[in-house]
Amino acid sequence: MARQVTKAYQNRYCRARLEAAKYNDRFASRASAAEEIPGVTEDSLKKYELDITRPPNDVIALMADAYNAPELILWYCSNECPLGKNCREVPEMPPERTFVRLTNTLNKLNNAMRELAELMDDGAEKDQDATRIQRLRGEFLEARRRIDETLATLEKMQRQYFE
Repeated sequence: MARQVTKAYQNRYCRARLEAAKYNDRFASRASAAEEIPGVTEDSLKKYELDITRPPNDVIALMADAYNAPELILWYCSNECPLGKNCREVPEMPPERTFVRLTNTLNKLNNAMRELAELMDDGAEKDQDATRIQRLRGEFLEARRRIDETLATLEKMQRQYFE
């Protein structure tokens, strides 16, 4: 029987491994998990899970693939990657909710596109345009985030059902 995780449980990489262990016993221990991830040793996995060292990008991709957790990549990019810290983490949610959120966002996006077309056609005053442009930019960024949520959900479903 595997020992109970204590200190490392707050670590995102550890939680992803333990979540994967619910479906594959090989991930219940660091030793057997390391055997499933090419180029990763038990010691390096321990250091990642105890926040002693940060895993490199390629190891994050390997862990996400092995654990069937594409959201791990997005978490890394939005929390630890110096280039991606302005990105937003994709929340864990059922596929149905992801679909509803995307559908609602597409409706808002259509309205934003109409407003952008009016703005470009209008030639209105610059001061008013700056505020509208900033708001529209926010709406387009939110649409991109919702599309990222949907892509992460689809990747997870594909791995779960077709591999």
